[in-house]
Amino acid sequence: MARAFRATTRGYKADLEAHERRLISQLCADVISLLERRGEQITDGAAESAADQGSAAGDDVFAHFRRELAGLGVGLDDSAAAQEAEPAGLSAPEDPVLARLLPEAAEDPQEAAQLRRLTEASLRESKLADLRTARMLLESDPVTLTEEQAPIFGRALNDVRLTLATRLGIEDEADAEQIHQMAGTSQAATTEQFMAEVYAFTTWLQETLFSAMLELLPDDGDEIGSAEEGAE
Repeated sequence: MARAFRATTRGYKADLEAHERRLISQLCADVISLLERRGEQITDGAAESAADQGSAAGDDVFAHFRRELAGLGVGLDDSAAAQEAEPAGLSAPEDPVLARLLPEAAEDPQEAAQLRRLTEASLRESKLADLRTARMLLESDPVTLTEEQAPIFGRALNDVRLTLATRLGIEDEADAEQIHQMAGTSQAATTEQFMAEVYAFTTWLQETLFSAMLELLPDDGDEIGSAEEGAE
């Protein structure tokens, strides 16, 4: 039976059954696959676009002169020159899970696309690093985290929870409560019930980790008292 995360002198520790650790590790691997496929799709799309542009430029003997004119603002209107000078943005992923893991950074579609082009790769790589680290940490029994590893593990669990929540259609607190009630009824008989149980378990595990982390946070009053004692 799983035992919640608790604070120790060396960090945090949780006792999980072997099948529980394997389950969470596999969920992390599934999210990793989603994020990696997104990166591959973007790379393949950029390569195809570059090839198409190169082919079009090779067919047009006046391509060089048109680029020169665009730079001087001669013979082309301002909007066309601006579109050629400004790189295209990056559209949001169609998969609802990826759209939740990699959300839009602005309400305006054009601004959001530009921001995504600049930031999505780093966000995606950061999540991949967290999830891979979590899989490594789940190989130990009990699961033991240092102070530095605890936030990483927590972020990975959160991405797993977001993935499950999206697949289960959780949009608000009422939906989440319904899923928790489904998880607590009886042994899972359907895929949805099984996913509900996994979601509830992952939520519980993440909450116990955050609670343990809060236990080690210094109290404001203690910090002030220590500072006053040091001043004396």
